[in-house]
Amino acid sequence: MKLGRTVVAATCGMLAAAALTSCGSSGEDGENTSPAAGCTPAHPDVQTLRKGELNVLVYVTPPYTVKEGSTFGGVEGQIVEQIAKLECLQLKEKAVSAAAGLASIEAGRADIVVGGIYFTEDRAKVLGLSAPMYRDGMALLSKDGLDGTLDGLAGKTVGVIQGYLWNEDFQKALGSDKVKLYQDSASLLTDVKNGRVDAAVLTSAEAGYRAAQDSSLEVVAFQPSPQIAASASQNEVVMAMPKEKTALIAVVDDDIKTLVGDGTVASALEANGMDPSLAGPAAP
Repeated sequence: MKLGRTVVAATCGMLAAAALTSCGSSGEDGENTSPAAGCTPAHPDVQTLRKGELNVLVYVTPPYTVKEGSTFGGVEGQIVEQIAKLECLQLKEKAVSAAAGLASIEAGRADIVVGGIYFTEDRAKVLGLSAPMYRDGMALLSKDGLDGTLDGLAGKTVGVIQGYLWNEDFQKALGSDKVKLYQDSASLLTDVKNGRVDAAVLTSAEAGYRAAQDSSLEVVAFQPSPQIAASASQNEVVMAMPKEKTALIAVVDDDIKTLVGDGTVASALEANGMDPSLAGPAAP
């Protein structure tokens, strides 16, 4: 999802009738945020899953999204809060795994999912993807210094998060037995520190954040490789919504453009240790 990520139809998406918990929902709800009295929405009559509410699924993956007590912060936690305020909606949030979040949105069980979701053409075929909020890249996190190249990973075992964009490419390049899938970053990083895997493949912002939190970990940018398609482009981070909710998608697109234009997104990036110049879409 900040994640560079593929559509997860092959995982949870095929279990469309299953509850979130079947794919690893944490079941942690955020504190509701109500609109101010007398609030005038930027777009009247926004069509959401439940009238007057904005139900958001959050894959917690710092610094994009952070659990802060009973609420959610981080870059995208702040952005989605501003969208709820713009539309005078009561914000309701729930923590989910990366795969569960995308599968649940595909099944129409919430309005939005956030958590470092990269735009991909394949994902856009089954999900409603918003205008880009900001851009991001790829990095390796390990106990031992790596050179950041694909060749440097030969013979090593790497860990990736289920649903990420680059997983299949790494499996093809290194071999499936050398790529371990994880439900979340926390369990992956535990295995990196215990030596069960040699490196974690993460987004550049999350890898930097994790290294800053733990001095035993080293981060290095992943060098572009034709075998790993996501490494060759500047990935745009978006929100995902049910594809058929075109009116909601249009409203969110407009709100994101407003928040990019007025500097809100840049401020959220800077407040969470990211480069504010990454706000908005990639240059054409």
